[in-house]
Amino acid sequence: MPEQAAAPALPTDRPRPELRPVVGAFVIIGLFVGSWAVSIPEVERALGGGPGLLGVALTVSLGLAAVVNAGGGVLAERLGTSRAMSLTLGVFAAVAVGGSLAPAPVGLFLAVVLAFAALGPVDVVANVAATAALADQPGRLTRVHAMFNGGAAVGAAVAGGLLFLLGAWSWRLAWAAVAVLAVALAAAVRNRVLPAGHPGEHVGFAEGIRILRRERLLPVAVAFALGALVEGGVTTWGVLQLREQVDAGVLVGATSSMLGFTIACLVRLASGRIATRRGARLVLVVGTSVSAVGLLVLALVPVTAVAAAGLVLAAGGISVSWPLLMSEIGRGRPRPGALVGALSSVGYIGLVIGPGLIGLVAGWFGLPVGILLLALSAGAFPVVLGLHWRSTARLSG
Repeated sequence: MPEQAAAPALPTDRPRPELRPVVGAFVIIGLFVGSWAVSIPEVERALGGGPGLLGVALTVSLGLAAVVNAGGGVLAERLGTSRAMSLTLGVFAAVAVGGSLAPAPVGLFLAVVLAFAALGPVDVVANVAATAALADQPGRLTRVHAMFNGGAAVGAAVAGGLLFLLGAWSWRLAWAAVAVLAVALAAAVRNRVLPAGHPGEHVGFAEGIRILRRERLLPVAVAFALGALVEGGVTTWGVLQLREQVDAGVLVGATSSMLGFTIACLVRLASGRIATRRGARLVLVVGTSVSAVGLLVLALVPVTAVAAAGLVLAAGGISVSWPLLMSEIGRGRPRPGALVGALSSVGYIGLVIGPGLIGLVAGWFGLPVGILLLALSAGAFPVVLGLHWRSTARLSG
């Protein structure tokens, strides 16, 4: 009997997933957020409705982002993070280019709404990829998230320089530049394999919510929402408080914002030494408590240098919340897309409620009162998590 030919060997090794494109996505998100933080007063004046209208625009945009984000994790699971990131970056780039050309006030209102709604899915997919690779290494995950803050510091510096040199319209140049970078990364990602980059199971958004409930992680999601509210609030209203209430100029506002993002970046990099869950939890409690103190200083002290220091403390302290909570819920999950999408959607409720609520409070009672509300939210963060940890410790014991 003739010997059968051996079947051709099937390749068993897939290319090793790359983290560099994920880091690039965090940098691009940071560049956009940093330039936005510095140019908020110019956008507010162009809209013409004061902090209330700006808050409404952000609430509508982030509400839309929360809806879109509900499918972001599902998209990452079904398509894989590589294709999902390329797609979401392309959509965001198109919106950012349109926003850079949009006339005020109606076109600008729509541009703000669509820009943040389109940025949300990019954020979700980047978080899915980073969490899939590093959830069991909270220190390394925090360092990857530090690249967002580094990008935001650069974005704040560039936008501040443009505003100082060219005037109120120049923030539009920053939007266009970020769009170009997003297109370049979208093209590069198509040929790369990211963590959880291959298509996975067709799980729905509801499955992520069920996991949150089944594993008693809903308090973690509530804390995530509080952290998102504070981090977004510091970015949105902190520089506005400095420039309009404390009477700081554009360079002081931009420098303070840049320092806040830089300190947040350094805090996240320093947190890279975290090796245990207990250490990560301690950093969470200390960081959010420091953020609450910084916000109190920003709201109550009408001295520019001291208020600017409060902004820096607030930004640095709250910066640890996002990556360490992602690590908390992502441990041991090779494909955390549905769960990260669910957590992000719940967390975005804080981003949705925050701008409109703080804007309305600022319109009625003044911006310092709105900043005090952010301080209260930052103070509630460690309380919610502490109660959750005690409850889970009793159950496991």
